[in-house]
Amino acid sequence: MQIYLSALLCLLAVSCTAQPKEQAADKAHTPSFEQIRNRFNDFFLSQEEKILRCTTRCAGLSLANEEQKRFEAAYKVLGPKREWIVLVDPSHVLAKDYRPQDLVDKWNTGWPKRAQLRGEAMEQMMKMIEAAQKDGVRLVPISTYRTWQYQERLYQQNLDRNNGKPSGYVARAGESQHHLGTAVDFNTVNPADENIPALIWLRKHAGEYGFSLSFPKEAEAEKESGYPYEAWHYRYITREAVRLQDEFFNGNQHKTLTFLNDCYFAQQAQ
Repeated sequence: MQIYLSALLCLLAVSCTAQPKEQAADKAHTPSFEQIRNRFNDFFLSQEEKILRCTTRCAGLSLANEEQKRFEAAYKVLGPKREWIVLVDPSHVLAKDYRPQDLVDKWNTGWPKRAQLRGEAMEQMMKMIEAAQKDGVRLVPISTYRTWQYQERLYQQNLDRNNGKPSGYVARAGESQHHLGTAVDFNTVNPADENIPALIWLRKHAGEYGFSLSFPKEAEAEKESGYPYEAWHYRYITREAVRLQDEFFNGNQHKTLTFLNDCYFAQQAQ
C-alpha cells in the first residue's frame, strides 16, 4: 500500500510544480483529477497492456481479446530485427553522418548504375529479381542507397524545378528511407507508370521477399507518412514485419513502423 501512495504522491507533485504567479497562465495545462488517476492506473499496467493501449493511441488499432495473442506473437518475433525497422520520416530524422556498415554493391542488375543495399536486403532483392524474371517480368532497381549529401542535392534540384516548392516526391536529407540502405525505386519514378508489369508483379510478390510498398495509394496513408503514392518505392523490412503489416495494419507500412518504434520498442527500453 505504501508504494501505491508514494506513486500517487509523485504524480500529484508533478502536477503542482507551477509557481503561484504562473498558475493562471498554466491553468489550461494543469492535469485534472481524472488525468492524474489515469496516470496512476497506467503505472501498474503490465508491459503488454501498455503496448496494446499505445497501439490504439498511435496506430489506431483496437483488438478483440481473441486477437491479442496472435498480435503479440506477430510483433514479438521482431524484437531481434529492430535494425530493419527503423522509422524514418519528417519527425524521425537520420544523422548526417549515418551510414550502414554492411552495404553491398551489385553491377549486374540491369541498370547502368550500381545497386547498393545492405547485405540481407540485397540478397532478397536479387532473389526477387530472379523470380520476376522467371515470370517474364524485368525488375530494374534504378535508385537504392543514398547518402545524406546526395539526398540534399536531389531535394534542392527538386525545389529548383518547381519554383521553390517541393513536389512531395523527394524527401529532405535525413528523412529518406534510401539513406537506410534498404529502400529501392524500381523501373520508374513516373506516377503514370503505376500499372506497368514490374509494378503489378511487385504488388503481388514483394512481401514474399520482405519488401513492402512504403507509400500506398490512400489519402490516410499519405497524410500519415507525409508522402504521396509511390508505386515504385519499396523498402526491405523483413518477411515477419510484412506479415504483421498485412494482417494487423491493413498493409500500411508507416502505421506498422510507428507501432513497433513508438510502442513495442519504446516499452522494451523502459
